[in-house]
Amino acid sequence: MGKCEFVDELNKLRKSSNESIDNIGKFDDFKAYMHISRPVEVDLKVILKKINESGKKTLVLLCGSAGDGKSHLLSYLKNLDEEKLLDGYCVYNDATESSAPFKTAIETLNDVLNGFSDANINLPGQNIIMAINLGVLSNFIESEYGKQYAMLREYAMKSNILTSQINENIYDATSSFQHVSFSDYHMYYLTENGVDPQFISDILSKIFTNNEKNPFYECYQSKCAQCPMALNCPVRHNYAFMSEEAARSFVAEILVKTTIKDKEILTTREILNYIYDIIVAHDFSYKKLADASVNTEDYLKEYIGGITPSLMFDYGDLSNLMNFLREYDPLLVRTEIADTMAIFYYVSSDISESIKEAIGGSAYSSVLCTKESLNKLNYNRALKAQMFNILVRISKIMNAENSDKVYESFLKDLYYYNSGKKGKLQSIYDMVEKGVVQWCGSEADSNIRLSESKGFELYENVKFEAFLENVPSSNGDNSLQRFTPIIMLCFEDVKTKEIISLDIDYSLFELISRLNDGYVQTAEDRNNHADFISFVSKVLKTGSASENIMIVSENGKRAILDKTKFGYKFKVVR
Repeated sequence: MGKCEFVDELNKLRKSSNESIDNIGKFDDFKAYMHISRPVEVDLKVILKKINESGKKTLVLLCGSAGDGKSHLLSYLKNLDEEKLLDGYCVYNDATESSAPFKTAIETLNDVLNGFSDANINLPGQNIIMAINLGVLSNFIESEYGKQYAMLREYAMKSNILTSQINENIYDATSSFQHVSFSDYHMYYLTENGVDPQFISDILSKIFTNNEKNPFYECYQSKCAQCPMALNCPVRHNYAFMSEEAARSFVAEILVKTTIKDKEILTTREILNYIYDIIVAHDFSYKKLADASVNTEDYLKEYIGGITPSLMFDYGDLSNLMNFLREYDPLLVRTEIADTMAIFYYVSSDISESIKEAIGGSAYSSVLCTKESLNKLNYNRALKAQMFNILVRISKIMNAENSDKVYESFLKDLYYYNSGKKGKLQSIYDMVEKGVVQWCGSEADSNIRLSESKGFELYENVKFEAFLENVPSSNGDNSLQRFTPIIMLCFEDVKTKEIISLDIDYSLFELISRLNDGYVQTAEDRNNHADFISFVSKVLKTGSASENIMIVSENGKRAILDKTKFGYKFKVVR
């Protein structure tokens, strides 16, 4: 036997596999099994029903990014939807597909959309629905051909399709254009208690659930179980490990974290490819594994390097997503308890009990908890160090506790903002005010430092007036899937009524939180947060500097410079 049929089955998850490409012509059993109904599908169906009832020639744009599931959804609706909502539509899975390879994407799009140009839009014709990337749509509208599609351009601008603003997918009976954008839908729900990664969890369940309809599980049970290496195969054990609810929850959690903290764009295709990468080592070879099995030490090195806790964090540059997720390696979390555990582990002459306690109930125990393996792990320093990493990671994966208080606070405030709970936003407004004061510096009377020169510092009084009219309206939902990933706080200059806004993403929230704890910003912070510097500058302009300022000398003496009707008045106060 020279290959692994189970790995061949898992290969369907990879971006490079044929199964990752959807087309109108077929929607096979595998794609049907992997289909997960999402709110974007529900909303699109509502729009299609209204279009079909109206009888009006319509162009439906299914917008988003590469790999997010646009083509899959169109193929599903075309082939398996019982309501046959796309009957009579001209369906384009890829807006840039062309039978004329010498044409550019923009030229192809112009040909496809000709019936919806300004000159032809009121003429009879066929409905069109197309999957189109936001970048392609933007380029087309701005191209020379865009001049012939002023009505399409107006619709795109009015609907905010090309902006980060959340759009309401409301059917417009007066328009010949309708749209649904995948970019408006997150892969998780936002609640007051954090996130609910339902869609990601559904994907993981599709792959790892113990169900005979699951092609991966069926192969795992039949072909994989018959393999001579089955009892010692890391791939088989990885699949069993990921069948555990705790392991899947951990993966879903870090996938959500990277979208929020790192702004990584997460698509269905990327998630499936990542799952493959943490199940099958990039250099997996049945022959190499079989050859290594004749020597316990060689085999253990190969095995430990190929199990999921290693694949998650030890291999960079397989994908951008993998690189981001390495930041969430439990080994990077330094605590006193972790340090004590490490010391105890490395000075111990027998780590058998530590290993059994950590992985005794997992799929890996059949290999790592045998008497022969434990003996090698005890006395081979390289294997012992490799094994320590596994113990720390498995312990975190199987017993995950969210101890990231800043992250939890951000999610809570993000929910309050997007759900329109204005009364709950006071804490973040207070936090920003305190952050500005810490950034600039202050003195005893809570005045904010304007500037400093040799021997003197200038201070002014600033009143922070919260402005809440920009906060989204409350829709009464306790669980949000369509929301903006930033918190836009606004303050009002009480004198000029000017509105000063600040967009807070997780990175800036984290900085402001640290400022609240007394942190002093660095040059790197100033380089990374020019938006905050600009906000602070605007806030300082609303202060009392035009009427009075406080001057503090290096020896602590203070004076006030007041502007009066007769000029400036200087008074020493200390």
